Amino acid sequence: MVTRVATYTSHTLLSNLALRNAANVTDLNTQASSGYKSRNYSGIADSSQRLLNLEAEYTRTEQYLRNTTQAKLRLQNMESAVDTMSSIAVKIKSLLVQSLSANQADDVNLDNEAKQAMEQISNLLNTNLDGRYLFAGGRSELPAVDIDKMYAPDNYMSESGVTLTDATTLASLGVTDGEIQIVSTDVNGASSTSTVDYDPTTWTIADLRNAINGNTTDGAIATLRGLDEHEGPRLNIENVGNGTITITEIAGGNILNALGMTKIPNPRPDTSYYTGDQQILEARIDDQYDVSYGILADDPAFQSLIQGLGIAAATTDQDALNVAMGHISDAINNLPNIQGKIGLDIANIERFETRHEDYKIFAAQAISDIETVDVPLTLAELSQYETALQASFISISKSSDLSLANYLR
Repeated sequence: MVTRVATYTSHTLLSNLALRNAANVTDLNTQASSGYKSRNYSGIADSSQRLLNLEAEYTRTEQYLRNTTQAKLRLQNMESAVDTMSSIAVKIKSLLVQSLSANQADDVNLDNEAKQAMEQISNLLNTNLDGRYLFAGGRSELPAVDIDKMYAPDNYMSESGVTLTDATTLASLGVTDGEIQIVSTDVNGASSTSTVDYDPTTWTIADLRNAINGNTTDGAIATLRGLDEHEGPRLNIENVGNGTITITEIAGGNILNALGMTKIPNPRPDTSYYTGDQQILEARIDDQYDVSYGILADDPAFQSLIQGLGIAAATTDQDALNVAMGHISDAINNLPNIQGKIGLDIANIERFETRHEDYKIFAAQAISDIETVDVPLTLAELSQYETALQASFISISKSSDLSLANYLR
């Protein structure tokens, strides 16, 4: 087709219109098939910066949600573990009440029940989630507690009817000349033996304690303290290695009988079972906001429960069981406080979690509005442009037939 001077302008206008319609048809076809307005940022240049900002915020919000989900899951597992501990404590207290009221500790099988409870407490404090021990603080790759160190150390204690001080003389207690042999075995089976040759005519309780404590090769240590803060001090000779200890009279002495020394589990506060550290976990759950969460296995409530179980598992002595009852009661009173703290941490995290979930929905919709098209509407628009394109082709074809000769005929 030859374009004449007379028809050049109209032909150019029709051609440009047809090209624009063809371009629009191509773009709309691409949008309808892909669902996106453009395959690159230049196609949405007027909204590209807003899109980049929204995508960055969306990614950051997703990370915060992962952090909140992880922290909440850990706290929920800890809360469940503490709840189980509370149930165990209530059960053991019931057995202690029965044993103390009827003097039937053997009948209720208290020692075995306490040992089983100790194993359960150990497993609960060593709760592991995704390779992390939850109650171990920052040393989460290691178990939080060592069950071999959870039981009360082997311990000899003088009778409760005799109040002792460092100045009390052995002669005033009726002690006769002799020696005692102390055999200590630690949890690894290593044994040590020492002999204390005392002089009842000049020695005091302080001299006896110093003689026992001064033997650095022995695993025993002597202290003065009662079963609890309500009774007077007694002489305690314990195994510091958390193993067994045996004291025997030799050379005709009677010091054990004179002081009424019997094996009663050590009642002193002890957290040597804890193998973690003091680091409290933190999670970044919002801009410039970290939440500290979690409980350590050396918490006083856990310590009280472990002390009570350790004593109940090793003796039927009524005085000792009363002390065990006190520890268990303290645990029952304080474990709900731990659950409350965990619950507050969960509520705090959920508050931010809800906010992030809401913003994620908003950001996803805003990103979609910028990037995507309404396919049915696009198809309708495509149909219009295809019709216009066909009309443009027809107009070009008709314009090519226009001439003065045809008009005059």
